[in-house]
Amino acid sequence: MNRTRSTSIAFLILSFVNVVTGHATENKTNGAAAEKYGAIERQFENGFRALLVPDSKAEQTAVTLVYFSGSLADPEGKAGLAHLLEHLLFSAPTTPGNHALVSEMARRNIAYNGNTNFDRTNYHTAFASDQPTLNWLLEQEALRMHKLTITEADIARELPVVLREKELGDSNHQQKLSLQILPVVTRFAPYVRPPIGNEAELRSIAIDDVRAFYRTHYRPDNALLVITGRFDVAETWKQLETHFGEIKSPKIVQPPAFQVASGQESSASQRSFRGEGDVASVSLFYPLRHSFDAKPIAAMGLLSGLLAGSPASRLHESLVSAGQAASVSAMPLLLRNAGAFEVTAHPLTADSEGLEQLQNTLAIQVRSLGDTAFTEKELERAKNLLRNEALHVQSQAASFGYRLAEFASIGDWRLWFESIDAAQEVSLPEIQQTAKTIFQQSIPVAQLMSKRHAASIAAEKESVVPHATTGEPAAASVPAHLPETASPAANDVTATALDAQIERFSINDSLAVALWPKPMPTGRVQGQWNLRMGTADSMFGKRILADLTGSLLAHGSASLDRQQLFDRLVGLDAHLSMTPVDDRLAIRFDLPANSLPEFLGVLIDVLRHPALPEQGFKEVGNQLRVAYQSQGAKPQVVAEQAVTAFTSQYPIGDIRREPGMAEALAALEGIELNDVKAFHADYYGVNGELMLSGEFDAKATRRQLESLLGPWRSKQAYQRPPVPYAALAPGQHVIAVPEGAHGAYTAQLRQPLQANETDALALTLVNFALGEDALQSRLGRRLRQQEGISYGVASKISASAFEPRATLTISATYAPALRQQLSKAVHEELALLVKTGLTDTEFSSAKDNWRRRNDLSKLDHDKLFAKLNLLLRLRRDMQYYAELNTRVEALTLAQVNAAIARHINPDQLLEVFVDSAQ
Repeated sequence: MNRTRSTSIAFLILSFVNVVTGHATENKTNGAAAEKYGAIERQFENGFRALLVPDSKAEQTAVTLVYFSGSLADPEGKAGLAHLLEHLLFSAPTTPGNHALVSEMARRNIAYNGNTNFDRTNYHTAFASDQPTLNWLLEQEALRMHKLTITEADIARELPVVLREKELGDSNHQQKLSLQILPVVTRFAPYVRPPIGNEAELRSIAIDDVRAFYRTHYRPDNALLVITGRFDVAETWKQLETHFGEIKSPKIVQPPAFQVASGQESSASQRSFRGEGDVASVSLFYPLRHSFDAKPIAAMGLLSGLLAGSPASRLHESLVSAGQAASVSAMPLLLRNAGAFEVTAHPLTADSEGLEQLQNTLAIQVRSLGDTAFTEKELERAKNLLRNEALHVQSQAASFGYRLAEFASIGDWRLWFESIDAAQEVSLPEIQQTAKTIFQQSIPVAQLMSKRHAASIAAEKESVVPHATTGEPAAASVPAHLPETASPAANDVTATALDAQIERFSINDSLAVALWPKPMPTGRVQGQWNLRMGTADSMFGKRILADLTGSLLAHGSASLDRQQLFDRLVGLDAHLSMTPVDDRLAIRFDLPANSLPEFLGVLIDVLRHPALPEQGFKEVGNQLRVAYQSQGAKPQVVAEQAVTAFTSQYPIGDIRREPGMAEALAALEGIELNDVKAFHADYYGVNGELMLSGEFDAKATRRQLESLLGPWRSKQAYQRPPVPYAALAPGQHVIAVPEGAHGAYTAQLRQPLQANETDALALTLVNFALGEDALQSRLGRRLRQQEGISYGVASKISASAFEPRATLTISATYAPALRQQLSKAVHEELALLVKTGLTDTEFSSAKDNWRRRNDLSKLDHDKLFAKLNLLLRLRRDMQYYAELNTRVEALTLAQVNAAIARHINPDQLLEVFVDSAQ
């Protein structure tokens, strides 16, 4: 989840990037490469390296600090130490006033994360471009590089959190099995020890172990800092020199990497591994050579596209189109010492015989690729896919910086850039030889995952467990800087200015359109289209039919078959998704501005005149069947479905009811292709909302939309299904799932409040203090930091803008044995919130958080664009948000605490536990 840390075993190499910016003036490495790729690298006298890739048009800045020591550096008998230290670097204090770094980053609206794999540990942050924020962050990164103070209390607090994270990973049987396969397929024995470690060795880690590892590995000459996005280059170099340049690299020889003791090696003779998971799958892992350079990496990326990157890819045609698999994928996994190429297929049937049959078929198909010649058209398509994905990654500062850091961890960040050129130069004979080398000169290791049995939500209701109110509020952090104050006048002016930029109109009085022509850093256009259909009565029993119809649209139109549609979108460099959601089709797209007119013509042709082919109907049916079946064994999904079952006042078949697995599968089996065609003919039309933003001609775009969409009307009228308030029945429900190491908890309170009511706004502020942040909230500090009950905990307030219906939802993962301890802690924190209300500090911090997310004068384009969605739905303008901001600014602490007293009652809590405890 966001703002928590996780381990990973590898990363996917599928995309490359072009960059054109300035060049380095002081570069002790490859100056020619730096000039060519626009990246500025500097190495300081202490060995510290910094890589800057500025983009003056970006709206974000991202900072990734990678230390080239991961779990392979864990000492013998201390597995998991590197990952534990990663946790400590987020929670141990470094800032003035002794505050944990994460609390200060949250106050500055900095998104943060970190993870540890075998080769490296990285710390990743991103924020709206602001040089003072970057300066502050660089100072903090330098402080935690050489001045971190770690105590036994810090370890005692964080160790239970790491154990909860390990339990969460252990419940992912597919990931767990992949970790067992990795040392076998790569023949690199040290991979036998997973990055997160094991419980016995984690519990043996002492304070001296942590401090020694920190001194040895967290040093300037073992790190690379990558900064991407918009920032002042000269000022940033000055800050780096000030904060990092004077840190001394200790004269400590790094100990040798972990070596497997005799008797611990994985058996190289074992070529097949079996397990049970949420999704049935068959995977083949082929070993890759231990050293990587640009040409092989480029060839492997292209090979991924040739195997499974498009509807005409080899494995898609031979397995999916042939009805032998629901879906396929192919990807190279690269680490510093070894790698593997993974090919996966998801079966239509998950029994043992079906898995073995698919394994044999997959192996035959993959092996034949070395002898069956690819065509120039196939290779060109794969190159276009890589090029488009590269441009997409480059446009996102956070993804761009993270990718460069990952390449640095396997050898050199330049590999990514150099692969750009190499991919375009790969020839047919070279790609054919790559396929032959990988798939014919080695024997793969197979992973066969059968599907776990789904859980039933028909559980007996238990009596509510009473909880006494005890203790005092957890200590809240004092701000290290004064909260910002928003100006209502500034919001009004900004709202007026934004409304003046946006052209609004309707088509057929049923499609609300907003066109926002504005310069974009990327020169691209973003679009969001919610195509709505039917009424509560007319859509009864048609939820799964709507899912199938929407999913089938990607199979082409009357004028373009599926592959032609795919190639046209690739040629336009357009990213398009069409996702059925309840009674609407959610359409999202992103593309170069000059491609917009042609793209709109293609998209509207698909929506109005879809092909709806028989073969595609079978494929989509298979894919939905597998998707519905996979939901039944995931604790989080089971918990959500259970809450729906216990709270929904709607019968099976109602569009407002979230169908369970059995309901969805039963409905799917009764649908025929003619039903899909009839549904499209009756329910599709210009109902809903369409938003466009970017560098386009608004007048020409309006003429095109009105011309193409004006004649298109649905036979069935659209009317939003009302969802009135219904009280919840309090109580506890326990649902058993197959054996697993973690459980999923969901709890709800519901109140008759509408989104724009004063009390609903007040409760939104309350949620910032209650559980908005997994680390720095009341629930986060209690459940994760203090008691180690949960690795991930969060709360949210959702209030309808249409009816008085507001819901507080609390979710958490937990060890099954801690079920009642979890419930007790949640009840006590809610009771304490009612008794004491928010503190002055919490109230001030909550308002500060609100401003950072809603002050129109400070939001970047993407956040403002997202707000247009609700505004169009409500048929309102930006003044709506300006008015809400003014009302929130006027709220007092007394009003907020009074709202807590009126609407938060722990005794009314509905709780659902999904775990394997008896």
